[in-house]
Amino acid sequence: MADGRGRQAYSQEYAAAHGRFAVIPAGYVFLFDAGPRGERVLLQRRASTGYYDGWWGASAAGHIDAGESVVHGTLREAAEEIGVEIAPADLVPLTTMHRTGPTSASVEQRVDFFFACRAWAGDPVLLETKADDLRWFDLGDLPDLVVHHERFVLERVAAGDLAPITAFGFEPGSARDAASAPRADAPPEPDIHEPADAAAAGLAYGSASRDDVDELIAFWQVAGENDTRPIDTPEAVARLLERDADALIVARDDGRIVGTVIAGYDGWRAHLYRLAVAPSHRRRGIARELMRRAEARLTAFGAGRIDAMVLEHNELGRSLWSSLGYAEQLDWRRWVRTT
Repeated sequence: MADGRGRQAYSQEYAAAHGRFAVIPAGYVFLFDAGPRGERVLLQRRASTGYYDGWWGASAAGHIDAGESVVHGTLREAAEEIGVEIAPADLVPLTTMHRTGPTSASVEQRVDFFFACRAWAGDPVLLETKADDLRWFDLGDLPDLVVHHERFVLERVAAGDLAPITAFGFEPGSARDAASAPRADAPPEPDIHEPADAAAAGLAYGSASRDDVDELIAFWQVAGENDTRPIDTPEAVARLLERDADALIVARDDGRIVGTVIAGYDGWRAHLYRLAVAPSHRRRGIARELMRRAEARLTAFGAGRIDAMVLEHNELGRSLWSSLGYAEQLDWRRWVRTT
């Protein structure tokens, strides 16, 4: 159908057939400048949104309004959230990311347009009501809690290998995720059976002990992502270690716990719990090495099947489990009763 200007428009029939699927666009801008230790990036900390609260994100970002271009929308967000005026020519494209969340709903797909900016008018000031801090960080020393897909972009900017088209949250290795695959000249990812990155970093693996109880609880408060689970107590962790100390496998960096997994076996089923890695140590092969050790322990018991609990919103976790050969079961749910 023509719209009066010679351009073609979708028919009502086409719109009705495809309206069940939507891709939500958003614009992100990172302000960069030169700091005393190299390039810095301006980040704001989310608050009172119900999504990634307490985590750092782009200098300014937001959904693109209906009928608005991504350039105009991103410039608008910068003015509204941090009070700076950016010329369109100073908005430099970084990557376009096709992103999905951990849900079976087809509507939950997004296209995120990321931009860099190194020239603007006005001093950045926090105006966004759903943020509680605005701060400069060295690009090579980001805070632990940066929203996952935004950290991915910043780390690739720092490494100098950010692809112009990326995908995030899809099943690794699928055709849909091909755009975000490593470049041919990039070093290969550590294999699960060859944790070269972890070994090179001087990490140590082994069982937890009673002396680790307080540190474990503090670690899970930072690295864990399930706010609805019962509060960890020293007594509960101590009981686990007394019953089966080898079930709790930890990774240590210079003696400090930076990763955990609990590999439990009741003689009938094998279960994995508390797979967690410190935000500062992620993407270094630690989770895979923990999993390798956990699976070796459970298969040695004769376990024929291993299951794990993964939060719906844990995108990185879901991608990891899928890459390790685990498949989601949609035909049952976990039922819980607190005693």
